[in-house]
Amino acid sequence: LHAASEALAGAARAGSLGTVTVERVNGAAALTSPFAPLLEGAGFHATPRGLRLRA
Repeated sequence: LHAASEALAGAARAGSLGTVTVERVNGAAALTSPFAPLLEGAGFHATPRGLRLRA
């Protein structure tokens, strides 16, 4: 999952995706998911809607 979060962040930064917001992970809120630290480590930031990365 680490490689996938890094690839997603890389695509967003390259302008391929624009802003990306992850609201849910495996049916759970992204902010409280055990995967939140991986996404934050890839550059995502907490927002009221979930974890967001801007291009």
